Amino acid sequence: MNHFHFNDTPQQRHRVVRHPGRDAVQVDDTAVTVRADGPGRFVATLDGRSERLLAVAHGDTVHVQWRGRAWRIDRVDPLRSGASGGKAAGAEEAPMPGVVVSLLVQPGQRVRQGDALLVIESMKLQTTLCAACDGTVQELPLAVGQTFQRGALLARIAAEEPTP
Repeated sequence: MNHFHFNDTPQQRHRVVRHPGRDAVQVDDTAVTVRADGPGRFVATLDGRSERLLAVAHGDTVHVQWRGRAWRIDRVDPLRSGASGGKAAGAEEAPMPGVVVSLLVQPGQRVRQGDALLVIESMKLQTTLCAACDGTVQELPLAVGQTFQRGALLARIAAEEPTP
């Protein structure tokens, strides 16, 4: 059984459980049937309604595009949760190859979790990437019109230290 977490708003965190060998995941307390519909394409069914989504796995992260938005779903591994290495906090990486459509912030700008950072286009879908944490935009390495590959750094946020 794999456990994952994702945020769909800055105030809400969801728990996703995937049971190996089943065509379903459980989001919080709701079962969602998911079936493959081609490479990187899936159909999710909830309450009799089916919707198409795109998903790409990269290490312990699954990047999902649905209804023009992108979510990063992170695997929770209690044995490695305190380990160093892996992706740095505040680093927004490309979920799939694409092109930068627009930059919505600039280096040095303060952002809050959920604020829009930039718009990318992948597979003819435009997606707005949002800040995963409160902090200051440290780096936007790509310009509008520049292409990138999956896993490329798109933005880096210097996370704010929580106040006691």
